[in-house]
Amino acid sequence: MRKSANVTIHADKIRFPVSPTLYGLFFEEISHAGDGGIYAELIRNRSFEDTLVPDRCHVENCKLHSPAGWVSPFEHTDPIPGWYTQIPEGCEAEIKLDDALPLNETNPVSLRVEAASVPHGRVSVCNTGFWGIPVRSGETYNLSFYGKKADGYQGELEITLEDRSGNIYASGSVTLTSGEWRKYELTLESDGDDAEAILAFSTRSAGTFWLELVSLFPATTFLHRKNGLRPDLVGMLQQLKPSFLRFPGGCFVEGFSVETAYRWKKTIGDLSERTSHWTLWQYRTTNGLGYHEYLQMAEDMGLHMMFVVNCGLTCQGRPGEMIPMEDLSEWVQDMLDAIEYANGPVTGYWGSLRAKNGHPEPFGLKYLEIGNENFGPEYNLRYRVFYEAVKEKYPEIVTIWNTHWEVGTETKGLPVEIVDEHFYADNDFYQQYHDMYDHYDRSGPKIYVGEYAMIVDNKSGTLLGALSEAAFMTGMERNQDLVTMSSYAPLFANIHHTVWDPSLIYFDGTKVYGTPSFHIQKMFGEHRGEYVVDSHVATESRPAGLYGGLGVEEKALDRIQDLVVSNGSETLLRLNRLSGSQPQCREFHGTLLIGDPSWSQYDVSIKAILGSEGIRLRLLDRHLPWDKQNYLLWELDPDGESRLVRIVGWSRVKLAPNRKIAVREADWQHMQATIVDDTVKCFLNGELIHEYQSAPIPYLTSVSTLDRKAGELIIKLVNPSPYLLETEIHIHGAGTVPVQGIQTVLTSRNPKDANTIDRPESVSPKDSDFRCDDGVYPLPPYAAAILRIKI
Repeated sequence: MRKSANVTIHADKIRFPVSPTLYGLFFEEISHAGDGGIYAELIRNRSFEDTLVPDRCHVENCKLHSPAGWVSPFEHTDPIPGWYTQIPEGCEAEIKLDDALPLNETNPVSLRVEAASVPHGRVSVCNTGFWGIPVRSGETYNLSFYGKKADGYQGELEITLEDRSGNIYASGSVTLTSGEWRKYELTLESDGDDAEAILAFSTRSAGTFWLELVSLFPATTFLHRKNGLRPDLVGMLQQLKPSFLRFPGGCFVEGFSVETAYRWKKTIGDLSERTSHWTLWQYRTTNGLGYHEYLQMAEDMGLHMMFVVNCGLTCQGRPGEMIPMEDLSEWVQDMLDAIEYANGPVTGYWGSLRAKNGHPEPFGLKYLEIGNENFGPEYNLRYRVFYEAVKEKYPEIVTIWNTHWEVGTETKGLPVEIVDEHFYADNDFYQQYHDMYDHYDRSGPKIYVGEYAMIVDNKSGTLLGALSEAAFMTGMERNQDLVTMSSYAPLFANIHHTVWDPSLIYFDGTKVYGTPSFHIQKMFGEHRGEYVVDSHVATESRPAGLYGGLGVEEKALDRIQDLVVSNGSETLLRLNRLSGSQPQCREFHGTLLIGDPSWSQYDVSIKAILGSEGIRLRLLDRHLPWDKQNYLLWELDPDGESRLVRIVGWSRVKLAPNRKIAVREADWQHMQATIVDDTVKCFLNGELIHEYQSAPIPYLTSVSTLDRKAGELIIKLVNPSPYLLETEIHIHGAGTVPVQGIQTVLTSRNPKDANTIDRPESVSPKDSDFRCDDGVYPLPPYAAAILRIKI
């Protein structure tokens, strides 16, 4: 089927220059993006600490319980993950963790190997790597480890890279010479290819020895740096033509307890001096990819650097812990010292330490984000302390504020340069709100869309997900005077341990592929232009579904009464008091879900006392799980500030201007909302407070930029619909311009098509010439096209 659309472009009406930093990278240690990913270390559990339980936490039935009550998986079927023994029949040996006489304070345990009897053959201690150690014929691998031996042990170890059947690819030997810890190094060259090799330490003599910090790196890393990065994964990032690197998280920075929060000082220096820690993404990080390595990565890729600093709050959604304000000075000083390490002179302490670690010249850290996805009064208090501290000492640093549960450019009276907004939503959200930034206040701070992805029913990273994101990206590009930075999230995932889907790039030990979203990011990053020009779209559309029941917080139930829901003269529900035992009510994780999620047209009224926490009334709530949640939220604070927003997935968009109403906390308020056709109205004590009209979802979104150097007009067209769009393209302000040039098109027959590790290019863009003699461009169904037209 076919639909029509119209794009009118005024090539001579320049709106503003493109933002040179619009597209960047957000790297978080999640899904083994670092350890077992871009960080080229091949040994899993190299310091034997993977089963250590974080301080103040405990484990029950393979579940980790945090001090604040958050529960997450802690499953280790292997007593020492990544390590096992090969013991021939007739031999006796065992391995165990040993916390006596450790290497140092930051490496509290080692591996004790007791070979009680080796009458023949060899006893081996083996490491499987991160789901296999990939080796290639002719490649060199650098091994290092710390070892010591007990009295009486002869001390010779055979060290091999081999397959699980014992076929050897590379071998060497080391003689342990002391009962004290010493470092040993060895170079191994493989004579075979194997994606799942193992590293084996073997002895043919009885006795006891210890291993610690066993590290194996390929000699070939990105730019051949020691303790370096996987070149193929860095290469994927370079294809995106990014402008900045945000690091190291994400929720990774926050942690779920004070002990699991990111502390950069524990991640620099020699590997033996670094402290590993358990992450909220269900594995332990070595911090081998530390603060210095992140700065080096950004510099090597020519990127601006953005460090996300913990502001004294752990992840508030898990739930969080707060550093008391009177104890915050240590965390503020950590931030200042991080800046000094990155940018300070070698004559200072932190600059001299940077030089000692191999980088005497300043790195040039430019951006500092204060917290991650933090929100509310406690965050605002801490933000001001951090902001004032950094501006007093380093006024040139550009600071970024979290708006996780704030909306738009409202900054609560705080000094803000850039705000970071995150969106994880469904297909309709990105298409319907593609124009969200068209309506933002230009007098406020700039916008950084720090994390976004279509996550609902998009586990594998589909074409439709990519096109939904692309529709939203056209809106970011149309508003580059305001939206100056953006980054997709998450960036990487190892296919063997994926805790969040989709990610932009998936990999195993030897292979890597980009999702369709990767190709959209690459297309948009390659075709930037220099100026955004005036353009307008006329397109057919489909209605956005407005339906759902109600919801209120369970903690507010004693402050709500006299609920009435009606549709015309029909009463759908009447409840004097609310509880989970009432008709059409059920409890769901602290929320009372009310009514029928298929309701579409109704009037609801309640009486409520605001109390000290206010009232949050959900409208048009589809009663879905958290990752798919979809509802309108009317928030009425105790001080009378009223907001109407929409929550979709982990996203929040402002639907109407905020209002401040004179109320008293202890008085009963009459809250009423009406849903008629596509319009929602909210009344407080009979006064209209908010009105929202739901926009239809357009079939076509577009943005146009001008590349003066190339003499080209760049037109981006996005069609997530099932219809071929016969798109009339009208170009004004450049003389008579034929609609012809070069096109880059991403499409596939099925919107659910995706790439895989074995079929990495199933959905990928194609370049070709095009010519439209009648000025009508046939945009395929489920497609994104970028047209470059000479003018």
